[in-house]
Amino acid sequence: MTTALALQARRARRHGRGRTALVVGGGELAVALRDRLDRAYLTLCDVRPAEMMAAAGDCLPWPWMVIGDARTLAPDVSGCLGLHPVLVFWQGPAPPGLPAHTRAFERFADLAAAVEAALLVDVEGVRLAPGGGLTMPDGTHAGNAGLEALVAGHPRPVFAPARDFRGAVASLRSHGVALRLARRGGATSLVSAQGA
Repeated sequence: MTTALALQARRARRHGRGRTALVVGGGELAVALRDRLDRAYLTLCDVRPAEMMAAAGDCLPWPWMVIGDARTLAPDVSGCLGLHPVLVFWQGPAPPGLPAHTRAFERFADLAAAVEAALLVDVEGVRLAPGGGLTMPDGTHAGNAGLEALVAGHPRPVFAPARDFRGAVASLRSHGVALRLARRGGATSLVSAQGA
């Protein structure tokens, strides 16, 4: 990633101006996605596979999403993506070692539509807020990266350590949202708390 793009990612996260998606590949994918996605919701950072670890480190607390079309990734990159609730969308065959919740798409149009849809998901009134964080059903704002991944990935589970979802439980409770987290085999998902 160029120094200017790395600085853009750091500033965007540090100042709360947006969630960051790293686009890993040759560059054309990032350009095409920038033309399709609402920049009020997402900052796209174009990175080469060799730059992925440094770019991920610039995203605090971690990238919201990694989108790619690279055919191979270094093993440390693949392993890093499973350490936190990072959504992973891939055009073409996904390289080995990516998290189990990785979604692969053959066509660019399907990939772009899925990223757009992830930005607009509404689960029991909880949705991604422009700029970052979540808009809760009571109209207030909540900042929780784990909950952002669960909402955007809904109804699919996210495979990441349970520790990254502790704040999600607290946010749901404090806002009186009728959702709970279900955990099975390393996967966490949002489910209705009705009847729980």
